[in-house]
Amino acid sequence: MTDPGWDDDRLLDELRTAVRQAGSPTPSMKAAGYAAFAWWTIDAELAALTDEVVGDEVATVRGPSAPPRTLLFTGTQVSVELERSATSLIGQLVPPASGEVTLLGPDGELAVADADEVGGFHFQSPPTGLVRLRCRTSSGVLLTDWFRL
Repeated sequence: MTDPGWDDDRLLDELRTAVRQAGSPTPSMKAAGYAAFAWWTIDAELAALTDEVVGDEVATVRGPSAPPRTLLFTGTQVSVELERSATSLIGQLVPPASGEVTLLGPDGELAVADADEVGGFHFQSPPTGLVRLRCRTSSGVLLTDWFRL
C-alpha cells in the first residue's frame, strides 16, 4: 500500500538528505558495501589449487634470484596455469579460450588482462600479497582459490 503523501521526487529528496548526513564513507561502510556485492560471483565456478612447483635454479653470476613458481588451478571446464617470475605473472587458460582475466586482491580489482585466442595472458609487475584470479570466457566465469604472490 502506498502512502498518498509519498512520490518519487519526495523519496529522492529524502535519499539525498540521508546521503549528505552520512558524510564520507568509513572503512566499515566500505567493507559493508564490498560485502553486499560479493554475491555477484556466486554462480562462478571455483578452481582449486591442484599443483604448485617452485623451481630450483642455481644462483646466477650476479647473485641469487627468486626461482620461478608454477601454479595449476583446476576447474571442471577450464583450468588456469600460472608462472610467477621476479617481474611478471604469466598464465594460460586450458583448454585455450579467449576472454578476460582479472587479478583480485582482498579490496577489489588490481589489474585486468585479455586472454588471447590460445588462452595466454600476462600481468607485468603484479603486486605481492594475497590474490586470486577471475577468468571470464564464453564458457562462464571461473574464480581461483586465494594464493599469495
